[in-house]
Amino acid sequence: MKVLHVFGSMDIGGAEMRTLELMRELAPRGVEFHFLTLSGREGVLAQQIRDLGGQVHPVALSPGFPARYVALLRTLRPQVVDSHVATFSGALLLGAWLCHVPRRVAHFRSDGDGHVDSLRRRSQRSLMRALIRGFATDIVGVSPSSLSDGYRKDWATDARARVLVNGIPRFVPDPEGASLRELVAAPGQLLLHVGRPSPEKNRVHTVRVLRALCDRGGDWHLALVGGQGADSEQVMAEASRLMVTGRVHDLGSRLDARQLMSGADVVLLTSLREGLPGVVIESLSTGTPVVASALPGVQFIASHVPGVYPVSLESPVDAWAVAVEMAAEAGRSLEWRRSLESDFDSSLFAHGTATREHLRLYSGTGHE
Repeated sequence: MKVLHVFGSMDIGGAEMRTLELMRELAPRGVEFHFLTLSGREGVLAQQIRDLGGQVHPVALSPGFPARYVALLRTLRPQVVDSHVATFSGALLLGAWLCHVPRRVAHFRSDGDGHVDSLRRRSQRSLMRALIRGFATDIVGVSPSSLSDGYRKDWATDARARVLVNGIPRFVPDPEGASLRELVAAPGQLLLHVGRPSPEKNRVHTVRVLRALCDRGGDWHLALVGGQGADSEQVMAEASRLMVTGRVHDLGSRLDARQLMSGADVVLLTSLREGLPGVVIESLSTGTPVVASALPGVQFIASHVPGVYPVSLESPVDAWAVAVEMAAEAGRSLEWRRSLESDFDSSLFAHGTATREHLRLYSGTGHE
């Protein structure tokens, strides 16, 4: 079975990493993974994909894209096109229908698409949603809110639409791996943020939470994993303004995020927008508590697994600090952490459940 996944690029991100983990499980079962990248770049995960037997096909969006896309479909002849690019999936599924691809999946990964809500953008979304209604065989979202915001509010009335969560493999610590404590090289308690350096991740707020924790008498340090990018200067400027520069540690982009999460006192997620935030479920899988923005996807996770402390984005920064202190207090108990790991392993976010559901989706038995 050939599945063509569509992404912007195969760089490190929640949806991309979850799909790579799915590939590790399904490739040995005869599912062939191909990736179409609309940026024209392969992305940093391309070599891992090739190592697992997959292929990356960079086809940049341009006036010549439709012809090149159709040519790729006719060459590959996939049984499934699984498009992860918000409402733009509509155009891609139309092309897949024209090329007689049997299964055409619109896969919603986030709450909204992050674009300005202009008249032009609203018109484009409306057109693309009409194409999804007309040409998708399956419409899935990683959370109820991703379907409500991405597809339509009454998505549950569409028999093709359903929630299909991301699964996380069981966490196995690497005894030879890096230690968060050693990387930070500082005493005190450790707050960890994992996320790309982009505005919607709201990383500046992590520095404000750190300052509030210190003002409350705590000895805290903040580690950032995600690399340099659009908001990096703003984050360090805020650290300087609040006089916590020495307590902020930028660890760059890393592939061992869960190993580092297992060594944190609390993982912090301050995002303005998410679908089903992988950072939250990754942290819970290691037994580490999470303080996170009270977004719909976060609330959805919290309703299934303990260990999540949601805080409204409108709350004062001191409320975030109090939540971090409560989470850290719970996480001090080794018994509590082991119980959290056990709860996670039996939840719908366990990797085995997600793997089975994706296999059913691709084989066309998802609604039976």
